Parts: sequence; C-alpha cells; structure tokens
Amino acid sequence: MKIAIATPTLYYAESPYNHLFSDILGGFVQAGYRVVRYAACRTESETDFLYGFSESKIECKRTLRKESRHSNIISRYLRDSMTAIRMARGIRRGNEDVLFEDVSYSSFWTVRAAKKKGMKIVAMVQDVWPDNAVQTGLIRNGGLLYRFFEAFQRYVYRNADRIVCISDDIRAFLIEKGVAPDRISVIYNWGYGDAPVSIPWEKNAFAEKYGFSKERFYAVYAGNIGRMQNVELVLRAAALLASEPDIQVLIVGDGAKKEEIERMAVGCRNVTVLPMQPSSLAEHVYSMAGVNLIPLIEGGAKTAMPSKTAVILSCGKPTVFCFGANTSFSERLQRYPGCRSVSPTDETELAEAIREMRRNRDGASVYALFSELFTRSGNVARYVEAVRFEEPGSDR
Repeated sequence: MKIAIATPTLYYAESPYNHLFSDILGGFVQAGYRVVRYAACRTESETDFLYGFSESKIECKRTLRKESRHSNIISRYLRDSMTAIRMARGIRRGNEDVLFEDVSYSSFWTVRAAKKKGMKIVAMVQDVWPDNAVQTGLIRNGGLLYRFFEAFQRYVYRNADRIVCISDDIRAFLIEKGVAPDRISVIYNWGYGDAPVSIPWEKNAFAEKYGFSKERFYAVYAGNIGRMQNVELVLRAAALLASEPDIQVLIVGDGAKKEEIERMAVGCRNVTVLPMQPSSLAEHVYSMAGVNLIPLIEGGAKTAMPSKTAVILSCGKPTVFCFGANTSFSERLQRYPGCRSVSPTDETELAEAIREMRRNRDGASVYALFSELFTRSGNVARYVEAVRFEEPGSDR
C-alpha cells in the first residue's frame, strides 16, 4: 500500500509537532507501507521534513514556496492554498492508495484530488478550524469568513473515510457538526517515549540554569503564550497566592501575547517570566515543577488539546488543567488524584488547586494517566492501523 502525505506549510525546527510526524512516518515505514511525502520546501535540496529518513525510505515530491509567516489569515490561506493546489495536481498524477491528511484550512484541495481518484482518505484533526479562530478573536462566528472556511472543512470531514482526532472533546464537537461517530477515532498525542521520565533535582539542567531553590514550590506554565492559552488566568491566580512566600509562579515561553503578559507581571514578586527554552530542556522544565499548569480559554477543550500535555504527564508531576468541569477530559481526570481540572475563568479555583497540589504531590497517578493515553508505541500503532484498508479482492 502506498500512502500520500501532503504538507503545504514549510518545515520549522521549533514546531511542537515534529516528534509526532517523525514517529508516524517511522511507524508507516516500519509497517511496510510505501510513503510519498508531498512537501513544501524553500529549496530543491531541503530534507529536514524527512526527520532523518532517507529518500530511499520515503519518496519526496517537493513543491517550492517562499518563506512566509503572515499574521493575516487571508494571506496565509492564499499562500498555503496555492501550494496545496500544486500538490493536488501531483496527487492526481500519482499512484498512491491512501491520502493521510493533517487537516488545515487548505486541505480541501488535496482531499478533493484524492476523492476524485478514488483514494481512501484518513484525516488527522489536531485542532478544529475555523472554530479555534473564532475562540481567539481572529474571525467572527457566523460571519462571511467563518462560513467560507467552514464549508471547506465540512467537505473534508464528509469525504474522509476515517477521521482521527486528538481528544474525546474534539470528537464530541465533530459529532455536533454532523460527522458520523463511527468514522471518528481518538488517538491522543504522545511524548518522547513510553517510559516515565524521572529527573532528580540535582541533575535538573533547567533548575541549575536559573538557580532555583529546591525548598520552594514552583507552579509552572511553559509553552506558547498566545490567544488560546489563557496565561492571564495564571497571573490572576498568582496575585491570590502573593502572601504565600514558598509558592513561585513561573511563566516560560514566547508568543503573540508575551509582551502583554510581561507587562501584567510587573510588580508581581511571586511571578517570574522566562524565555522559551530549547526542546532539549522540556522534560527538565516540567520535572522541576511542583505543579504544572495547562490553561485554555473557555471552550478551548472542544477545539484543541495542548501538544505539551503528554510530555508534562510523562514527568509525573501534579498537573492542573484549566478546561472546566463540563468536558470529557475533566471527567476522566477524576480517577487520577494527581491531576485536576478547574474553570478557565475562575482564578480563585486555580489558586486553591495549586495549594492542594502543594499538600498532595501524587505523581503515581499522573504516570498512570500518561500510560493509559499518551504512550508513543501504542498510539503510533493505532495510526498504522488507521491507514490500513483491505486490498481490492482481499478476503479479510
């Protein structure tokens, strides 16, 4: 079986999804699938998007495009769509059996080409567009842009033979949109391996880098500081903890709202804002935390699941998710005392959860949640199975 994977966006080394795609590609190759990578490239010689695999293992069909990080939605859409249209032409001329599509706002073109050829289509939904753009204020719900993008996305959902999404809450939202439940499966994103991570304080490179004290309790938010992440909630909770000198709140990262967060943090003695750390330190950052914080804006859980979740849980430190009580993921957390979900709008609840985690540092249940949903080998195997279809004439 031959699988086409089309990616109209350029490869960026800092993407948090690189290890996921590398593992998925490796799973496909190891299973004996022939993989054809339709990749957007800056030059004809670029190979970074292969994640170390040779072109003897993965066939490459490059589409040249210019570097572009426009913040304007229309500019990004047009540039990505022009790249996707050229890739769609290649798919129409190719001989692949399955299209594995990482769904984006330009997926319509490659899905349409695959559908016309009679290929099977497996759509991977990492977040729900355009609803996530509505939640962050980029476009208006029900407006012309929303209706335009939504029509294209519904075409993708309608024509995919299988849809893989990354949380039960996203699955429920897709069903609300009219997608047949039996075509949607859930495979959570994973971390860097299957084994729990254990980094003692004395060997923690992040703690050593900034001279943190083992005697203090650190509530850590680390990751993108953007519109979706709701880091403002963390600062409001920190203000309620200001009278407790042993608790220090760390905000580590970068993003569109970094400067705003830095301004809000001025004068907050119990808050430290630090730059984004290299990915090689990610496990050290999450391991030195007394509690890790994963906030989202209200309603965010139905369109996204932060990619860092698996890495955080693999480190076995108490974790507070600001997803709200009325989500499937929050219900699941009730079985794991080392994890809690609080309201994305209530800083008092978050502050109390941080205090609770200081009293009850149950790492074993955090590891248990990681092992249940977020291991690499198990989830990669499920992706391998998701693209497996009966060969014509098979008796299976």
